[in-house]
Amino acid sequence: MNTSIQVKQSTLEKLKRLKEVQNVSSYDELINKLIDMANDLPNSMFGIDKGKLNKFVESDRVEFRDY
Repeated sequence: MNTSIQVKQSTLEKLKRLKEVQNVSSYDELINKLIDMANDLPNSMFGIDKGKLNKFVESDRVEFRDY
């Protein structure tokens, strides 16, 4: 089953060029390849503090700090 999606003309041009560069035969194959590449990003790409930062709270505001 085929499905259509709407993209800007500039996005289509980028997809066409990328399809050639990646040497794939269809946009479906290209999109799946891009998804696989995105899923393989190492956690180190997201900074050393990923998952270690606390949520901002009211006491973090400057006016609540003692100097």
